[in-house]
Amino acid sequence: QVGTIGGGTSLTSQAACLNLLGVKGPNHGSPGANARLLATIVAGSVLAGELSLLAALAAGQLVKSHMKYNRSSKDVANAAS
Repeated sequence: QVGTIGGGTSLTSQAACLNLLGVKGPNHGSPGANARLLATIVAGSVLAGELSLLAALAAGQLVKSHMKYNRSSKDVANAAS
């Protein structure tokens, strides 16, 4: 569920982001249009992230990058073997 009016949409940073996307507040000509557009933007962003994740997984880069940029103090490279 997403919304463009009420809740935290009047907070400064949230209002600025909704303004940037062009969906802040109600759409008087077509009620609910701004919320539908925001939902479409969110869904597209999530889909892009999922596709990127699956591409990295399919190419074998996901585990490789996690091992390279591991911030743990443990040496996990030898633990897998």
